[in-house]
Order: sequence, then structure tokens, then C-alpha cells
Amino acid sequence: MRTRFVKSPDEIKHFQAVYASPSFYDIHSLSIGFETDPDVVAEVLPPPLSVHDARATVSVSEIRRSDCVGPFFGAALNLSCSYEGEPGIYCLTMPMSTDTAVIFGRELFAEPKKIAEITLDERHQHLVGTVTRNGITYIELTGSFDDGLRDAGRETVSHHYYFKYLPAADGCGLAHDPQLVRVTHRGRIHRMTQGDGTITFRESMHDPVIDIPVRSVLGATYSELETHTTAEVVCTVDAERFLPYAYGKIDDLLVWADDPVLA
Repeated sequence: MRTRFVKSPDEIKHFQAVYASPSFYDIHSLSIGFETDPDVVAEVLPPPLSVHDARATVSVSEIRRSDCVGPFFGAALNLSCSYEGEPGIYCLTMPMSTDTAVIFGRELFAEPKKIAEITLDERHQHLVGTVTRNGITYIELTGSFDDGLRDAGRETVSHHYYFKYLPAADGCGLAHDPQLVRVTHRGRIHRMTQGDGTITFRESMHDPVIDIPVRSVLGATYSELETHTTAEVVCTVDAERFLPYAYGKIDDLLVWADDPVLA
């Protein structure tokens, strides 16, 4: 009798094919662009990434089908960046509604994912997206669209950057020099509409998106799309140099360290 903890050669081939090119279909997404503070962007971008401009986007999406993790809800706060003169996207945080989606993206691409309660629905003729963790709705988006959805048939290509690393087993520093991973998203927007939007970031010790200022909202987009991804390691970075950024994608451990019950 063979257990399912050990995969056969055919199963390994299937896993590797999915890992090599995960695809996500029937995505319904509310995305709002905004101008932020370029000095803040410069502070949170780990080298060798650099500031491209002060534009950012925050989105809440329902992904109804995928070939790797099933259906789920997701959100993202993305900053414009540049790598070797090429514009790209650096994701500061990427909450997900299922543990399957969290594990897949964190282990494969090193996406900064956490489990969260995520909603995307219509309220009083507005589209509303929310992200909640630890009882705090720290991201809330609203989109207002006067025009109906129109067929787009538009192809898109974008480059997203993540740092792949692990903490050292003794807790001091990192286990190895981080890898800078570039994930290429090749998308197809089927239908979309544009309108006005609002962004509300709320205080959260564990998810401090409120530290990214919203200076002006550039507009809201609702789209129905699909995306297909591939990835490559473009370089490694010095572990000591990266260390100040390494704890940004986990919860704030100091909250529990200050718990009087543990003292």
C-alpha cells in the first residue's frame, strides 16, 4: 500500500507543470489607483528595487477558478518600482481567503500572503471590497461606475517582484541570501469599466497599510479577466542588507512579547 505523502513520477510531473505556469480564471476585480509619497516608496522598497514613480494600486478580487488552488478571494497593495531600469510592481501585502492560496503563493513565489476575511459585493449601487484580520477591516474600497461593462479583449503583461528567503533556524538573521523573484503575469481582460473610487486604510499593528499615504485617488476599475504566470530568479541579495525588510510580511511579534500574561 502506497501512502499519498510520497508522489509517483507521474504525479511529480503534474505538480511541476502546475508550479511552472499557474493560471487563474474568471477573476472579478476592483482596483483603485492612487498617488502616494515617493519618499515612503523609497523607504519600503528593498534594494536592488528602486522607485519608478509614486503610483500605487490597491485591489480586492474574487478568483472563481484556478488550476492550482481552486476558488478564493484575494487582495493586494502594489507599489510601482524599477529593476535595472525596467518598470515593475512590488507587492507590499497580499491577503488571501484560503490557506491553500496562501501556502501555494508564499512557498512558490514568496508572495507576502496572509489569511484574511475578504469580501467583494455591491452595496447601494457601489462595489465594495473589504479585507479584515484580527477583527479590523484595515482595507475598504468603494467603486462607483456610471457606465456598464464593455468588452475589452485586451492583453496585458506585467512584472511582479518578490524576495524569497527563510529565517535562520536559530532565529538570528536569515538562512541564506534572498533570491529576487520576477513573476511575469500575462493577462487577458475580457470586460471592464472605469469610474470613481475611495480608499480607506485603518490602523492595524499586524497589517500597517495605513503607513502608505493616499495623496490622491486616480480612479477605480472593475474588470473581469484571467492571468497566467511564470517566474524566474533574477539575482540574489545580501542577507544582512535585506534584514530590515525581512519581517515586514509577518505579524508583529512584539505585540505578544509585550503581553503581561507572558511576562
